[in-house]
Amino acid sequence: MTATTTFRRQHRELQRLAAELSRGALAPGYDADRIVVLLHRFLGTLRVHAAMENEALYPSLLAHPDPAIRARAGALHAELGPLYGLMDDFAARWDTAAEIDARRIRFRIELARVLARLGWRMMREDRDLYPMADARDEPIGASGPLSRSSA
Repeated sequence: MTATTTFRRQHRELQRLAAELSRGALAPGYDADRIVVLLHRFLGTLRVHAAMENEALYPSLLAHPDPAIRARAGALHAELGPLYGLMDDFAARWDTAAEIDARRIRFRIELARVLARLGWRMMREDRDLYPMADARDEPIGASGPLSRSSA
């Protein structure tokens, strides 16, 4: 196992949930109540993942002894960090089945946009951030939930 095994597993789960949410939003038998349940399931998983990244992964890399790694992690955090806020804004606008039903097309458009941006973030982390974390000599969050022994 690597330092980012759990993060990568979470990415796969988020991608699966995003696909399920997208299918539900585009289904001919559109069910707004089901969409709300799927959205909340996705958001719960995303929030756990975001907390783990923001509380252990990024701080660990931002404190790395290698200035190049610190700089790269800082640049990625600055670039990618605001995307979680976009998802929170989206969720606040679309928090009820009635709101989704009332503006179904707008919901679908915004859902596609926010999921595409989050997918882009996950791709960037998988490609650019996680290899830096995996190359570290010590586990991330060694005394917490992100240690290699619990990942």
